[in-house]
Amino acid sequence: MKDRTKLILESGVRDYIKTGIPITSARLFDVHDFGIRPAMIRCELNALGSLGYFSQNHPSGGRIPTHKAYRFFVDGILKNNDEEKKEKRETRPFVSELVEGRKKEFIENLSEYLGVLSVGYEPRGNRMYGSGLSDLFSRLEFEAKEEFLRIVEDFESLEKRMSADFWEDENEWPRVFIGKSPITRSRHLSVIADKIRPGRENFFVFMIGPNRMDYEKSLELLKSMEDSFL
Repeated sequence: MKDRTKLILESGVRDYIKTGIPITSARLFDVHDFGIRPAMIRCELNALGSLGYFSQNHPSGGRIPTHKAYRFFVDGILKNNDEEKKEKRETRPFVSELVEGRKKEFIENLSEYLGVLSVGYEPRGNRMYGSGLSDLFSRLEFEAKEEFLRIVEDFESLEKRMSADFWEDENEWPRVFIGKSPITRSRHLSVIADKIRPGRENFFVFMIGPNRMDYEKSLELLKSMEDSFL
């Protein structure tokens, strides 16, 4: 994929996450400087749609990122986090709560900061902490009753699914799931999972939100916290 095409794809996904407004060539031209006219941006968007990165309800309407587009976007963030030294966000309160064992308060503050359903899980003792379910439901963008019921079922099954051996055996962190994940079944949810060791025991953190969640803010926070524990 050409660099310009990647930039248009990333910019479109980032704008949609921020605004919820379907992506159009006119808006991208007004907000970004790609060095090309709207007609060429439209050609790039059409090509990306043909490759499965965008869906479009009407030929004349805006485009919506698909799971494939979100995956591309997230992989870019993870790569940048590995290669570049990001400006650290203020993580001291979060780190202090974990070090002091105040995991319930940590999860509550994490949920408030990110605006998602945040869940913490301690394998030792099989203990779960959760906060932000109302935030999750307030940000969902569909009206189908069966999808709401599936998400409720996901929430009720969290503790059972978290106790699976998958989390202990996994070595690559953080993990980002778009659509179905080991702890959720709804295609409308994304999950960011990470393993943190504030002490001698593992503590797993899950951030559950709509596909249009702020991946950059969440992953940069986790990266800063990880650096604090090194």
